[in-house]
Amino acid sequence: MTLLERLKAETRAEHDRIERTVDLDRLTATLAGYRAMLVRLHGFHSAWEAKAAEVVGGDDLFRRRRKARLIAKDLARLGMDEEEIARLPRCHPLMPLSNEAEAMGSLYVVEGSTLGGAVIARAAERRLGLTAETGCGFFRSYGRETAAMWRSFGTRLLELSSPAVDGIVVASAKRTFEVMRIWLSEAR
Repeated sequence: MTLLERLKAETRAEHDRIERTVDLDRLTATLAGYRAMLVRLHGFHSAWEAKAAEVVGGDDLFRRRRKARLIAKDLARLGMDEEEIARLPRCHPLMPLSNEAEAMGSLYVVEGSTLGGAVIARAAERRLGLTAETGCGFFRSYGRETAAMWRSFGTRLLELSSPAVDGIVVASAKRTFEVMRIWLSEAR
């Protein structure tokens, strides 16, 4: 079993719990609900990116995957000014990210959520009339490059894989799912 297969299998329960937390119908039912979820996502991504940057900040793989700025743009397009966005709450406490293996396990969750973002983007467009230019840029972050970005992440993860590292990566992914689930559930 590859590390990607192990991650998928061993984080299934955590993935299912977070999907129940992020109710797509509720998220896209009203502009206010959608914006409230973006506020929570901004709080997670802003804090997570700062923490991950301490470990892998100089890495091109990480730099290309930073998304807090996209959420901030969406919030601005939905009527928030820069000062309001700067004062938004940040997710705390975060999971520990003290080495590359923990950062990559955590990034597995963040990157995986990008794949699901396409589903949310379609629903937001259909139900709320939002496009990447009018408040749905985060959920369309990679556009046509989504599959290629996932593959490049998977390649890097498999290069890191070893018996000593894999358990650390999986444990970090599980913790990240749980931290994200708790943080996002507070938006309900």
